[in-house]
Parts: sequence; C-alpha cells; structure tokens
Amino acid sequence: MSASRIRAVFFDAGNTLIFPRLDELAQELTAQGYPASVADFHASERAGKQRLAEWLAPQIESGNIPRAVDPVYWKEYLTFLAERIAVPEAERERVMRRVGERFADILLWSEVPPDAPLLLDSLRAQGYALGVVSNSNGMIEQQLARVGLGPHFDFVLDSHRVGVEKPHPEIFHLALERAGVSAREALFVGDSYATDICGARGAGLHAVLFDPTGVYDPPCHGIDCPRITALAELEGCLVAMM
Repeated sequence: MSASRIRAVFFDAGNTLIFPRLDELAQELTAQGYPASVADFHASERAGKQRLAEWLAPQIESGNIPRAVDPVYWKEYLTFLAERIAVPEAERERVMRRVGERFADILLWSEVPPDAPLLLDSLRAQGYALGVVSNSNGMIEQQLARVGLGPHFDFVLDSHRVGVEKPHPEIFHLALERAGVSAREALFVGDSYATDICGARGAGLHAVLFDPTGVYDPPCHGIDCPRITALAELEGCLVAMM
C-alpha cells in the first residue's frame, strides 16, 4: 500500500471503545453455582477469536466473504466458557443461552477505557474524521451516546442497520463514503484480527489491532500489523505512518 496521509480514523465499538461488565456476569454465574471469573471470559474470548480466524481466514483469502460472521464467534465463545466453568451438559443450553442474552443487551456494554475520550479529543483537534464501524444489533449509536462517546464521532455504522457485517468490504466502503476519503487515507482500529484487521485491509484501509487483554500476545503467528494494548498508543502509530 503506497504512502498517503491518514485523514480518517474508524473504530470498532465492542471491546474497543466500550466493554461489557464482565465482573457482573461472573458474579451471576457464580451465584448460580458455576464459579466464574473475569479471566474465564477472557479465555473464552481468546478461544472464540482463534476459531473465528480459522473459519474466516480462508474465506477472506478466496474472496468469498460471508455477510454475517458473529454467530460463529459467539458459539465458540459460549461453548468454551461452559466447558471451562464446568456447566453440566444437561444445563449448558439454558445457562449459556442466558449468558448470550446478557451479552446481547447493549446496556451491559458500558465500560469505557479511561484513555478513550482523551484520545478522541486529541484526534478531533488534529483534524481527523472519526467514525465507528460495528457489528451490532441496531443500538450501538444510542449506547455510544449513552456512555458519552457519541459526540466524538462524525458517523456510526451499525451492521444491523446497514445489512452487512465486517469483514465484508462493503461496510468499510460505506465508511469511506461517509468520511469522504479514499481507502489509503483511512485507518481502522479493532480488536479482532480476522474480522477487523483482515476485513479493513481487504478493503484497502490501514489497520491497527487493539489487544488490551493479550489475546494476541507475542509470539502469535500471523499477526502482521501494528498492535497496541492501550488506545493512547494509537497516536504513536499515526505518527509512524506519516
């Protein structure tokens, strides 16, 4: 990809700008007799992302990209979590269905990294166009506004509303149109290598992997992009791209 000044920065939402209250979910499972910790959820996230990458990478390489991918991730996530916390087979469907419903509740996603508002203010002051591209349930724009992040963005694209999910290039092209920039002038920041990084780069954008929980801790084969563990580190990546 030839050099070009970055003029727009797009972000994933879930597990990038806003996070679920995992401590509450762990307490709920523990109260039901299945002791769980935040670490169990992080381990399940790692398993889900690895399975998603195994399933999705060949399709991205072949150009046969599905329009919906999130169900694959969540199925693996919940299956791994149930096994890890030893939910009996007879109870797994019921217990994990409830956990899935809790994750689907947009209000659960209310934890904001403390450095996020400062970063967004700084990027805005430097003249970057800012947007969100999220695989969500139609409510992500309202939730970002609810937690105080909405005013930072020029637009929010929700897969439920536009009818296509990352990593399909169509949703990234929509973001480029909204920002009025070319792919070479845009950077995408997200937490899933398969969905966010491969998707964005497949559409011609630059990409930075945000990995605050160490899902892709080195040595992690196949991670061939800038990787940050705090949003504040993003500005250093942008400087390096100038």
